Amino acid sequence: MMIQKTGGATCTWKYLGRYKKLGVCAIVVVFLWYGTLAPRRTMVPIWDLQEEEAKNLSGKIVIFAATHYFSAPFKDDFQECHQKFQNVCAISSQRAHFSQASAVIFHSRNINSKVLSSFPFPRRLEIPYVMVAYESPYNAKLEIYKDFFNWTMSYRMDADVFAPYGGLLRNSELVKVNYTEIWKSKTKGTLWLVSNKYVKNKRKELVEKLIENGMKIDLYGKVYDREPENCSQDGGQEGCDEKFQSPYRFTIAFENSNCKDYVTEKFWIKAERYRMVPIVMSRKIYKNLGIPDNMYIAVDDFKTLKEFVEFIKNVSSNEKEYMKYHRWREEFRIAEANHEVFGFCDLCQKLINFKNRTIPRRSYSNLKAWHNEDNCDNSFVDRYL
Repeated sequence: MMIQKTGGATCTWKYLGRYKKLGVCAIVVVFLWYGTLAPRRTMVPIWDLQEEEAKNLSGKIVIFAATHYFSAPFKDDFQECHQKFQNVCAISSQRAHFSQASAVIFHSRNINSKVLSSFPFPRRLEIPYVMVAYESPYNAKLEIYKDFFNWTMSYRMDADVFAPYGGLLRNSELVKVNYTEIWKSKTKGTLWLVSNKYVKNKRKELVEKLIENGMKIDLYGKVYDREPENCSQDGGQEGCDEKFQSPYRFTIAFENSNCKDYVTEKFWIKAERYRMVPIVMSRKIYKNLGIPDNMYIAVDDFKTLKEFVEFIKNVSSNEKEYMKYHRWREEFRIAEANHEVFGFCDLCQKLINFKNRTIPRRSYSNLKAWHNEDNCDNSFVDRYL
């Protein structure tokens, strides 16, 4: 297991966090490359050519956001970073800040080669241009972009800027966990809350096979056209999400594709906020990230789905067995996106180092080759169907 020091805490492994709270920061005047707005999920970039007086970022390391993150600006918030980075870096899409930027970032889903060729600023060869790709290869929509990008920012461990969806930090000392309270709070079995039906790995078919083999799974979300009462995806009573999910012992945490290092918030948030035990497809992906074996249960540990279902039933009814999957809480805590040394915190640190020229300059001759479907294996489910 790889351990990293993070100030007062020790950050374990190779893994952490995604930029979930990328809310709209301001009302902006935008320039669109096409005459009409594209649908939300087929974004064209919004080069934000704001002409109002620019904010004074003198003395800051400026990260120029050449695109939005889908339809929202990248959030300029470094408060979750280590204290020494909190007031060092700033994100801006104001035109006046391009010339003082220390890096330029682009979101993969907001550009393509044609659009990029019209980028309305001169190339600055002395700073890194960064491709932000949070999605799996099936959805990141990367192209070759020959030698245009210098760094990658992704959940991939081999990215230049490590930006996972979540991860573990080692506690400075063992934490006392109230196992009795956790056990008593768990009054329901397994939850699957799923919205995206357009996936490559047959996760829906696998879940329905588990149900055929006797596993009780409560199905919610757009895929099943069913929302929790008084807690819809578009808004509900305050605290309803936690109230709804926390009683469940297990959560189905199947990703939309089985790709190298691709573990999203559906794993991290469920384990942290709702203290559920994630059920995943394949152990290999999680083990390679250094995630403790006793934090989740993997379907591919079992020869048949019948064996798996029987195992879940046994763990569900046995307090001692179930609590084994919460022991990790004594040693670790979960941190979400952009925490301490991850995501934009990591980018800020690397830009400090780059300014001091401790990071060698490089470029990618073929980004698509780096982040393509060869890094995925969606055939896993076939042996169970």
